[in-house]
Amino acid sequence: MSTVTTSLHGTIAVLLLNNPPVNMGNRTLRADLARSLGNLATDPSVEGVVIASALTHFYAGSDLTEFAGELREPQLPSVIAAVEQLHVPVVAALTGLALGGGLEFALGCDRRIGDPTVQVGFPEVTHGMVPGAGGTVRTPRLTGVPTAIDLVASARRIGADEALRVGILDDIVPADELVDRAVELARSASGKSRLIDRQVPPAPEEDIEAVVSRVSRRARPNVLEAIDLVRRAGDGDEALDAERKVFNRLRLSGEASNLRYLFFARRAAAKALRSPAHPLPVRTVGIAGAGTMGASLARAFTDHGFAVVVYDRDPAAVERLAAQVSGIRTATDITGLADADLVIDAVFEDMGVKTDLLENLEPVLRDDAVIASNTSYLDLSEMSRALEYRNRFAGLHFFNPPHRNPLVEVIRTPATDEVTAATLSRIVSTLGKVGVPAGLGEGFVANRVYADYRTQVEFLVEEGASPSDVDRAMRGLGMPIGPFAVADMSGLDIAWARRKRLAATRDPRQRYVAIADRLCEAGRLGQKTGAGWFAYPDGSRHGEPDPEVDAIIAAERAITGVEPRHIEDSEIRDRVLASMLCAAAVLVEAGTAERASDIDVAWTEGFAFPKALGGPIRAMAARPDSEIVVALTAVHASCPLTFAVAEPASQGRLPEVVARCLDEVRER
Repeated sequence: MSTVTTSLHGTIAVLLLNNPPVNMGNRTLRADLARSLGNLATDPSVEGVVIASALTHFYAGSDLTEFAGELREPQLPSVIAAVEQLHVPVVAALTGLALGGGLEFALGCDRRIGDPTVQVGFPEVTHGMVPGAGGTVRTPRLTGVPTAIDLVASARRIGADEALRVGILDDIVPADELVDRAVELARSASGKSRLIDRQVPPAPEEDIEAVVSRVSRRARPNVLEAIDLVRRAGDGDEALDAERKVFNRLRLSGEASNLRYLFFARRAAAKALRSPAHPLPVRTVGIAGAGTMGASLARAFTDHGFAVVVYDRDPAAVERLAAQVSGIRTATDITGLADADLVIDAVFEDMGVKTDLLENLEPVLRDDAVIASNTSYLDLSEMSRALEYRNRFAGLHFFNPPHRNPLVEVIRTPATDEVTAATLSRIVSTLGKVGVPAGLGEGFVANRVYADYRTQVEFLVEEGASPSDVDRAMRGLGMPIGPFAVADMSGLDIAWARRKRLAATRDPRQRYVAIADRLCEAGRLGQKTGAGWFAYPDGSRHGEPDPEVDAIIAAERAITGVEPRHIEDSEIRDRVLASMLCAAAVLVEAGTAERASDIDVAWTEGFAFPKALGGPIRAMAARPDSEIVVALTAVHASCPLTFAVAEPASQGRLPEVVARCLDEVRER
């Protein structure tokens, strides 16, 4: 069955795109379009053409799976050329999404009208590419160069009103009149009006430079190439050829491959969060705890239209929060949460504090209200024992700060029911977050990997690297900030409390670096105290190496008998990534993480691991097994107990559990 159907409205041919579920641009749709356009080109009775959608979206973008290899004909530029070569006017009737190739296809038409649901944009740069079917060439002819640079380089979506204002749409009409109005427009048009034949309107150079300066800050190389392509749009056919060459080169790059991998990994994680049950409606969200996390959660929910009430027994705390976040209710009595559909625990990270909250909270709430804990490390099953109705309880772990950080872990306990799971999944989606499923376990998924990451960098410091050396090496990998600067920013007391909590159960054979403990005992808790792994003189937010830290490190090396050595940046990076790979293998084997790719999603979204590398597991998977074995051997030697999973590497073999993780991300 064809994905394109043709009907006649008098002398106007209407082509309806119907490639479920979202009119994704793939070879089937392109071939059917080319065939239909070819038939119209030889029909003298047709005096105009309308291209519309039989589905919710006009043309939601291109099928990313096609970009990894050789593109099959007909390719999109030839389909657009067929539209432009018709001797009659062609009107695109847009509804819903017209993204990437879908927008480029619409720009190949003579006119474009849309209904109020229209959203257009060029997402290509987020996939490591540039538009490849005329987006950088035709757009400036409508919008001017500055606006085209903004749209192409930012990858932002714009709605119907802005699309009309910048010239992409010629008109906005009611949805139920869209096709009829498009037919009228095609019938009344005086002839062809191909965008490629228009001149690019002149723009002051200072306006162009201003937008270039704004959007190119920290931009990836592909974004800079997209900007250059827009700037040379006036070259016409030569510009189209240049754009296609850049597109084809970039789509086959390692960065584009990694970004496509992450796109599908995010989709797999989101699919795993779905539940067959119907979610409960959530209009009012209660937040227990008015500290830093509670304030950020309140902002995240109010920004997305939820009514928010924040409870804290400390009147000063709720007063401070009310001054920070407008539009919320506050309460110093727990009964203030009584009308909440969902309550999130954001109180102090202590089992006693949290179970006390749950015991007092449950009698206040309706029987169908959902309760979620934002704990980072604590045992949710143990916590749930404070509740009578444990089926409505789960973990919803937001990463700091929740109003900015996109990552959320959703953790079901054995008692969590499908309705609760469905409700929390809907919340993640409504907030525009990237959700990752996680099982029970110390640190769940992302923080469990972070624990091994932090452990390994502390081993490296004990062995001879300085905190500055480690941070420099990890920034060289592409991290925006090194692990020791992150620790200072977060506060060293958080991890210190966890270490003290786990001290009683720690295996005495396990290697333990006490340098961080000594820093905390000296009152060096990070930026908030003006000193941590680095010094922060006069309230500076940029840490400086501190001789006092050097002395503490030297003293601990003397106690443990470690003779410091010079450690190259490459060894630092190899051992850090191999440690994270070990953690991933343990988590996947235990079922705490469903997929190794979930860990890549968590780290690229929540910890700013460079997306161009695809995540830590993908970065290791890109290397030969022989190199991975060498890195794992070094990690195993750093502590055979902590990194026991890597033991086969010391015999020259890739551990099976590690190999399974690598195979998954290589095949995705």
